[in-house]
Amino acid sequence: MFWQLLRFRLRRDRWQLIVWGVVHFLLAYMVVSAVNTTYGTAVERANTVRVMMVTPAILVFRGTPQGTGAGDFMALLGLTFIALIVAFQSTFLVVRNTRAEEAVGQTETIAATAAGRWAPSFAVIALGVFANVVAAVALAIGCLAGGLPAGGSWLFGAGCGMVGLTFVGVAFLLAQLFPAGRSANGWAATLAVLAYVVRGIGDAAGTPHLQSLTLTPAWPIWASPIGWAQRTLPWSEHARVWPLFLGLASFVVLTAVALLVQDRRDVGAGILAERRGRADASAVLGGTFGLALRLQRGVLVAWTAALVAGALLLGSLSGVMIDQLQTTGAGVTNALDEIGGAGGGTLLQAFVNVGAVFSGLIASAICVQGAMRLRQEEAAGGADAVLSTAAGRVRWALSFLVVAAVGAVVGLALAGLVAGAVAGDEGGGFATWFWAIVWEVPAVLVFLGIVALVFAVLPSATVAVGWAIFALGAIFGLFGPLFGLPEWARDLAPFAHTPAVALPDPSFTGGWVMALIAVVLVVASVYLFKLRDTKPGA
Repeated sequence: MFWQLLRFRLRRDRWQLIVWGVVHFLLAYMVVSAVNTTYGTAVERANTVRVMMVTPAILVFRGTPQGTGAGDFMALLGLTFIALIVAFQSTFLVVRNTRAEEAVGQTETIAATAAGRWAPSFAVIALGVFANVVAAVALAIGCLAGGLPAGGSWLFGAGCGMVGLTFVGVAFLLAQLFPAGRSANGWAATLAVLAYVVRGIGDAAGTPHLQSLTLTPAWPIWASPIGWAQRTLPWSEHARVWPLFLGLASFVVLTAVALLVQDRRDVGAGILAERRGRADASAVLGGTFGLALRLQRGVLVAWTAALVAGALLLGSLSGVMIDQLQTTGAGVTNALDEIGGAGGGTLLQAFVNVGAVFSGLIASAICVQGAMRLRQEEAAGGADAVLSTAAGRVRWALSFLVVAAVGAVVGLALAGLVAGAVAGDEGGGFATWFWAIVWEVPAVLVFLGIVALVFAVLPSATVAVGWAIFALGAIFGLFGPLFGLPEWARDLAPFAHTPAVALPDPSFTGGWVMALIAVVLVVASVYLFKLRDTKPGA
């Protein structure tokens, strides 16, 4: 039964795995291409590394400098972010094939057959391992296609795959603890972001060696699986394999604990029981908007908390930028423009701009998951149950989309308030931070419209396309200038068109255009959904 279940899962998730594999390949290849074009000489790379090493705020978002070789620079620019994307892939894949299946009764049906309770779990674990092997190979091939040495390329791919494998164990354990898939997903994604931040603190607090242009990170880097991947030092003359075994050991321990927990709980229940609800539904649940808010509140709380935490970090780091302005020379102006897209502004202004886009990217996850929730409800049969009442299709679909949109707007407003308050006048000013972050709203809402349109036209691809769009938006919008992507590729990201309020002479035209596009996409998606039949099932 194990092999039959594994084949079933591979067949069902084949398009997601293919899309993720292509994204990983393109991401690695684009970073290498950027290194070869934008930072083609050792002198250019040395200038950029020198700026990063004396600017802890930049290291939080990048990695550990280990020299000026093309491979070393590729790891500096791309390893941490790519590893985070692989971690997200693993968490969503595992939760979907465990807790989400239990929620619709599929796990109980399979457990009643000769498969029992163990075979489905082992099939999910094997699926997670396979997905990360695919990710590792795709990343390695992307590096090889860009012309990097084979040894470092395979070690780079293995490091990112190790991070994903660790989060297979994390997600599998959380799926046993929480009774709802959205809670398990939210906590797993939060832990992935926390691993990224802890790793960033380790790099920012590290000891720079300006002569060799390397950095020895502080101890927090060892508290993060992403930090373990960094310490493999791919393409370095000190490259090592043993940090990979930290991730492998974590995966084994976490999955073993999860299996023990699973053996001691009831099917459909979690170790952390949901609190008992009221005997009667509240008045809020009497309408579709209240239902949408109730179903999405876990996602809204988790991502809003991530937004506020990120804003707190960004605001507190911005004050450091003043000191760094006094230590960096005029000869690194070009490098600073590439890092922050300053466009003639100061390093601090560039940092505020990057921080705003980073906040927008987190907020867009609210919109992506909000639109995905439409498909999840439809697949589980919840949509048919609601639509059989007086609630119409338009009102049902708009409820989920409006709740997600309002959640993203509120989250960005809170992030702007926190970042501005913490930064103060020395860190850029309250108004600069607040409006820079709030003006990401139009770009964020475009993500909502795109995923909603996919749901209306091709519902079975909603989840796969949704996360692919989220990843590509991050690649093109947040890292496009740094990776040296062509202008047309950067323009594909909604973030490229929102007003860069922190920079000199911002243009607000792009923001209004993005807002209009978002409205058109949402209206079109609701109209097209009204015309088609509901399609329950995976």
